[in-house]
Amino acid sequence: MKTKALSFRVEESTYNYLADLADKSELPISEVVREIVKTNQMTEGTRRAYGECLEYLASVDSNDFLVGLDALVEAIKEVKTNG
Repeated sequence: MKTKALSFRVEESTYNYLADLADKSELPISEVVREIVKTNQMTEGTRRAYGECLEYLASVDSNDFLVGLDALVEAIKEVKTNG
């Protein structure tokens, strides 16, 4: 993937918001911004499905995480195959 550098200024409150997201996700601010841009480029349906997947994964008990992840992968395969 070819990348280009980008620089921009934001209000202090926006910076603080991005820094908070970076702290919570343990990602650099640049990666947080990339994820936000990716999410904004998704269609409404894809964005909703992505959010539902994340909510589901967040709700799975840590002892059952791999089972929950397997179930999610199977559901995604089903949707991909059958629409």
